[in-house]
Amino acid sequence: MSEAYLLVAQGYEMVAAGLRQLAEAGGKMSEVPVPTEKAEMTLAPKKEETVITQDEVRLVLAEKSRAGKTQEVKMLLKECGADKLSAVPEEKYPELLKKAEAL
Repeated sequence: MSEAYLLVAQGYEMVAAGLRQLAEAGGKMSEVPVPTEKAEMTLAPKKEETVITQDEVRLVLAEKSRAGKTQEVKMLLKECGADKLSAVPEEKYPELLKKAEAL
């Protein structure tokens, strides 16, 4: 809920800044500079992209393999175009991890 209040406050700050600029220009809209960047207003915090490491994927794959899903693990690796985890490109780790967790 506090994020919503912050968003409202940010909106009021933008309106106040615009009114100040308008007042400084003597009420003439043509003299008020137009912002070049659009202010970003969002309720959701920005997500930092998490980097998935080979070790994280290896832990999940090993767990699934110990649980008797060795064939499924091998199939996932083949879907990534590899026969072992070290041959899987790093950009495919998130997808591989997601599929492995779903097993």
